[in-house]
Amino acid sequence: MHMYCILIEEDHKPSIEHQMRLNPNMKKAVKKEIPKLLKACIIYPITDSKEVSSIHVIPKKKGMTVVKNVQNELIPTRTVMGWRM
Repeated sequence: MHMYCILIEEDHKPSIEHQMRLNPNMKKAVKKEIPKLLKACIIYPITDSKEVSSIHVIPKKKGMTVVKNVQNELIPTRTVMGWRM
């Protein structure tokens, strides 16, 4: 395992990033993925730290589908096939 050190100035204050809320679909994907990452030792739990990283979840898009909009026009859109952390 590699350890990294980030050098910062003495008077520098860390920025605070508030935790983001996830929609229910994203939350399911995160709850499913976290145990896998823990088991693979990619992440590890920390209980005594004030600094945390927000989880960023983005949709996995695959293929195109055509849907109708309000004006009854056909619009090509990408279909979401899952979520990636």
